[in-house]
Amino acid sequence: MFSQRLCFLKFFLYCFFFANSAGAQVSSNDPKNFSPDDPSYPVQLYYNAIGENAHIYNGYEYMTPDRNIKGSPYFTEALVPASLNYDDSYYQNIRILYDMVLDMVVINRLDQNFKISLINAKLNSFTIKNHEFIRIDKDSLHGVELVSGFYDRIYSGKSTILVKRKKYIQDVTEYTVSSLAYREEDKYYVKFDGKYVETGNKASVYKLFREKKTEIKSFLRKNKLKFKSDFEKTLIAAFAYYDQLTS
Repeated sequence: MFSQRLCFLKFFLYCFFFANSAGAQVSSNDPKNFSPDDPSYPVQLYYNAIGENAHIYNGYEYMTPDRNIKGSPYFTEALVPASLNYDDSYYQNIRILYDMVLDMVVINRLDQNFKISLINAKLNSFTIKNHEFIRIDKDSLHGVELVSGFYDRIYSGKSTILVKRKKYIQDVTEYTVSSLAYREEDKYYVKFDGKYVETGNKASVYKLFREKKTEIKSFLRKNKLKFKSDFEKTLIAAFAYYDQLTS
């Protein structure tokens, strides 16, 4: 009887220590300071408890870009909380940078000021600042060819709208002085009738709508939406209305 009580006491102390140590890590590492009532609290406890053994910390050393280049290579200016589907596991509130030049996600090693880049092939998707980026492998069988990489899925209905957000390094000359700067370029793709179509102006969009073109033009005009003023917002509104018309 005494030995059974002793085993139970050891088990209780172990559980108490585990919960408290894990909870302490949540408080120090998690900007939201999870509540036990949060549905993701047990998962967060687990990943914080196993620390650097979590798969999320499996990556390559990331070399900081040249600071002499004007602008930023990132989607956000600083590390911000994101959710990730990485290596068949789901993570929340992992602070990341998205390098739009290299098309890779960067994180700090646990409790260290040492950056690593995640392995692209293992990263299925990530959500940052209300933008959902999904990984698509090279696809040339369904319309226009898409290169492998991360695409911002800005609309998902009967059709899907993807944006390939990319930054490049280019030479800039000001008053005969040359320097390097980052230039951003967004390319829009619509998966329409099962095929990807690249679209970058209103003519290419209206071409897809065929018999519904007149109604959509009227809807956009009534809501004061113009492709020239805000292409992305107008594109989403046009396809959402098209889905409504054809539902």
